[in-house]
Amino acid sequence: MLSTLIRGFAGATDGRFYRVSPSFVDSALPPGASVIPRPTFAAWLRAGPLVLINTPNTIWALIAVCMFECVPYDLSRTGPAASAPLSAAFFAARLPLWLGVWLGYTLWWHATLHWFGFAERPFVAAREYRPGRVAHNLVWSVSGVVIWTGFENVFAYLWATGRLAYVDETAWSSRRGALHFCAALLLVPLWRDVHFFFAHRMLHFNALYAQVHSLHHRNTDVEPFSGLCMHPVEHLYYFACALPSLLLLTTPFALLWNGVHLLLSPGASHSGFEDHWQADAYHYFHHRYVSCNYAGTDAGFLDVWFGSFVDTLKPTDQKGCKPRPDAKATRARTRAGPPPAAYRETRSPMRMRLGSARGGGGGRGSRCLRPVRAGDPHLPSASGDADSPSQPRVRGVPRAERRVRAGVGGGGERRRSGRARCRAATRSAFGRPRGLRPRRRSQRRDRHHALGRRGAEGRAAQDRAAAGLRHALLQRAGELGVLPRAAAAR
Repeated sequence: MLSTLIRGFAGATDGRFYRVSPSFVDSALPPGASVIPRPTFAAWLRAGPLVLINTPNTIWALIAVCMFECVPYDLSRTGPAASAPLSAAFFAARLPLWLGVWLGYTLWWHATLHWFGFAERPFVAAREYRPGRVAHNLVWSVSGVVIWTGFENVFAYLWATGRLAYVDETAWSSRRGALHFCAALLLVPLWRDVHFFFAHRMLHFNALYAQVHSLHHRNTDVEPFSGLCMHPVEHLYYFACALPSLLLLTTPFALLWNGVHLLLSPGASHSGFEDHWQADAYHYFHHRYVSCNYAGTDAGFLDVWFGSFVDTLKPTDQKGCKPRPDAKATRARTRAGPPPAAYRETRSPMRMRLGSARGGGGGRGSRCLRPVRAGDPHLPSASGDADSPSQPRVRGVPRAERRVRAGVGGGGERRRSGRARCRAATRSAFGRPRGLRPRRRSQRRDRHHALGRRGAEGRAAQDRAAAGLRHALLQRAGELGVLPRAAAAR
């Protein structure tokens, strides 16, 4: 038992830290092609007491203890923390410390893996080292360190001014103080696993992914500096892991230990290599395929419970992952995938996209998918390509005819109120209401196909109604003398 702990100390494999893969990896297979063991809740609980012995948490805990003892918080009434929740003096004292610790640790991983060749099994064999991408990741990561220092400043201000109770480090010699210290060491990594899954899963909802989390997923082939490369809003979600300290009687060491874990752990888990002591193929699959493995390696049982667990590469990547361009799109990937060839993007109210007569569309500028039919002067032909230079961008049909086709009446209908337009804009920005939107890809595909099958009769009826309305309007105009009767008859 003791020899096993020594050989696996700090997450090492057989006492080695580099050029050695985890025990489940088959070296005869390409990197990432080995099957990850299925994580269980029982295994997570059994590993809890050993979380500081046989995992990389050992190194991070030692760094946290050294920081707390060598550079402790100044929580006196006259200290920089007591002056304001966001104090320039506090930032001047703590920000260089955090930048030095984070940059030194992450740069070590980057240099040993990408410059000095300490590892030999990258997930993407033909990977390209791009300094511009590294600089991009570095800038956004530094913003995360600044935001964390702000979190730390708020907590220190509450402690220094007496607004929030805490356990002083001088009480560690007592039984209660020692219990707080040990509880912080053991529970912070476990709490981090649970919080990361749910915060991460929420960031993959369409609106948040499109505007926030897509920045992190621009790195399809990860490297250490990409671990903390996040949008500032995502940093707020990420560092919210420390908020339980507002409700529980904790020690300042728990906050600092949480910060060390939050800032340092992403570096190695985004290494992009399989053969080192902090390798994380589990999270690499998430960056490769996006919609899987939302939890960390230790709490993978949560992905098993929620049906998002992936244990190996897809069949197309089993012979080795190929390079992929960085995902620069800022919009969420829709579950339905690309539209069928018989559909084109047009400008039309949201109610046309919903395909119902419920009314309350998405405004004159909202985009939707409508079936292409031959003979429509306002739409490209079904055989043509809507994206080719010969086909101009479709601007939609006239407003009166559009309202008739939508089944909401003629041109005499009252204009929608400002509140209705606001609701329509919200639907346009965030998609259909949940009750009307098919949730699965197969359901959406079937809906598109069903519209194509039964749409011919409906479109013919709409055309007849539009023609009748046009004829009636022209006839009425002739009777009123607005147009000559001969023109109205034509």
